[in-house]
Amino acid sequence: MTEPDTERPAPPRWLTAVRTTAGVVVGVGAAVLVARLMKIHLSDLVSAMRSARPWPLLAAVGGTFVLVALQALRWWWVVRPVLPLRYRDAFSAMLVSSAFNVLIPARGGDLIRVQYLGKRTGTSRVTLLGTELLDYWSDKAGWLLAFVVTCGVSLAGWQEKPPGWLLHAIGVLALLVLGAAALAGIAQLPLLRRLSPRLDPGPRWLQKLRSGFAAHRPRSLAVAVLALAPLPWLWEVLVILVAGHALDLSLSPMVAFALLTAANLGTVVPVPGGAGSFEAAGAFALAAAGVARNAAFAFVLLYHLSLLLPMVVAGVVLVALQGRSLVPRRGARREGRPRAGTLEPGGRRP
Repeated sequence: MTEPDTERPAPPRWLTAVRTTAGVVVGVGAAVLVARLMKIHLSDLVSAMRSARPWPLLAAVGGTFVLVALQALRWWWVVRPVLPLRYRDAFSAMLVSSAFNVLIPARGGDLIRVQYLGKRTGTSRVTLLGTELLDYWSDKAGWLLAFVVTCGVSLAGWQEKPPGWLLHAIGVLALLVLGAAALAGIAQLPLLRRLSPRLDPGPRWLQKLRSGFAAHRPRSLAVAVLALAPLPWLWEVLVILVAGHALDLSLSPMVAFALLTAANLGTVVPVPGGAGSFEAAGAFALAAAGVARNAAFAFVLLYHLSLLLPMVVAGVVLVALQGRSLVPRRGARREGRPRAGTLEPGGRRP
């Protein structure tokens, strides 16, 4: 992406298949190792899964699409100064990229979304990458705010405090979020840019990246962080509470948030779809909260499937209907036209 929207040749399919297979093997191996450490037997795990009631899991499947819609709302708000998408097109793009995130490790689906939107609309992919970084940062800031809300609800209704490991994890996340915000703010200081000629104005790719990252005024960014970013996290806590009834688990909001946090930390391992690592980390969080080990592992596995399968099926259907394009051709031509207020390097902010 350092060149003006040039494309590199795609890697061989066999190499992609080998990487994906190796990632799945690593993730499943981690899950098997954790299951053995937790002394979970396969027969007990299968028995717990077979006893699950379907209706709470079906409700979780429906909640998955609401979750994607809330994530798309946040991303649509962040990207709209650069690319004026309609919300329904943003939802389609988010759904398809989520499906690719299941198949490609290290959130490769997000990069595919940048690639497709840049190619279809003519918007600089480096600028779109800047908005992706801003969206990623706002998502993590929303994680912190959702933790604060969950703590307040848990203390008021359940008299429950967060476990120690969760406080340490959120503390590290807060340092990363605040540190990234500080670095981005320092990089925009005129004094620093005068001291370093490489930053002012810098190469064109850096200008495009900076224009995407600095796409919003403080008030607009505050809406994304304070109002939109916490919604997907809080909604998923509710989905976990409902899905828990499939195995007769009466989880509190704090335990559900701990499960959500641990499972997301587990996906840091570059495994397609978090296969294995999601289950291992989530089962640890539930077992630490006093849930029976067999039920904990079975629930996390079933919940993970209720997240992955709908996104993959819906994403594949959308790709087939739109001819492997995330934005319809008619809409892409309209949205690709230059518009007043659309960000370009050196241009004014909306």
